[in-house]
Amino acid sequence: MDSDPIERCKREIVAIEAEILAGNPDLQGLCLALSDWSAELRILEEEAHGQKEFPPHEDSEQAGEARRGVITAASCGSLDYPH
Repeated sequence: MDSDPIERCKREIVAIEAEILAGNPDLQGLCLALSDWSAELRILEEEAHGQKEFPPHEDSEQAGEARRGVITAASCGSLDYPH
């Protein structure tokens, strides 16, 4: 069992991003997993910082991720995949 759930979420997200970038054909499943782990991470970080809600992700954090080509749960929905 992981002693730090925040670090586990981050590791899971990195692994999912790697699978997507490697061309894993289960893009829909990977996007769902990415969304779930991202939501879990957000919840844990909010609890750790004593916040009820983070500011909207349209700020510089998301913009910076988009510039670097980071895959996020929000951008995953815009990817083309076979239905």
